[in-house]
Amino acid sequence: MMSQSEKIARRLESVCQVLLVLSGKGGVGKSTVACQLALTLAHLGLRVGLCDIYICGPSVAKITGSEHLGL
Repeated sequence: MMSQSEKIARRLESVCQVLLVLSGKGGVGKSTVACQLALTLAHLGLRVGLCDIYICGPSVAKITGSEHLGL
């Protein structure tokens, strides 16, 4: 049986590109830019994943309307 980290590593093997939206300052629109970028790429027919690592609040969940889904 594979460990959780092995399962994650196997899934990540198929990732071709990683984009990072980063700033040293809060409130500059990083989550908004990341969501719009992900939506645009998805509309172009690409498979897209979005990981929001934000300690102060669920911005991406609010922007996408998924905060009530518990994702």
